[in-house]
Amino acid sequence: MSNRLAIILVCLISSGILLGIFFTSNYNLFGLLLGFMTGLINIQWLSRDTKKVIDEEKFVALRIYSKSLFSRLGMVTLVVATVGRFRPEWLLFLALGIAGGIIISLILSIRQQIMHGRG
Repeated sequence: MSNRLAIILVCLISSGILLGIFFTSNYNLFGLLLGFMTGLINIQWLSRDTKKVIDEEKFVALRIYSKSLFSRLGMVTLVVATVGRFRPEWLLFLALGIAGGIIISLILSIRQQIMHGRG
C-alpha cells in the first residue's frame, strides 16, 4: 500500500471515529482509533521490510524478517499492555481496531497488486 493511500485512509477513518466520539460521548472509541493506527503501522512496516529484502538471499531475508516480526510483535504488545494498564475498558475496541487496521490495509494492498498486475 502506498504512503499516500495510507494517509488518506488514516484521515478518513480517524475523522469518522472522532465524529463518533463527539456525538456519542463514548470515549472507549479512542481504543478503536489507537488499534486502527497500530494495525496500519504494522502492515506498513511489513510492506517496507518486504521491499527492502526483495533481492536478498533467502537466509538474509529470513533473518531480516525474523527481526522485523519480533519488533512488530513488541510494538503491538507494548500498545496492548499500556492500554490494559491505564484504560482496560478500551481493550475490546483496541482489538477490533487492530484487526480492522490489518484487514483493511491487506485488502487495499491486494487490490493494488491486482490492479497494477504485479501479483
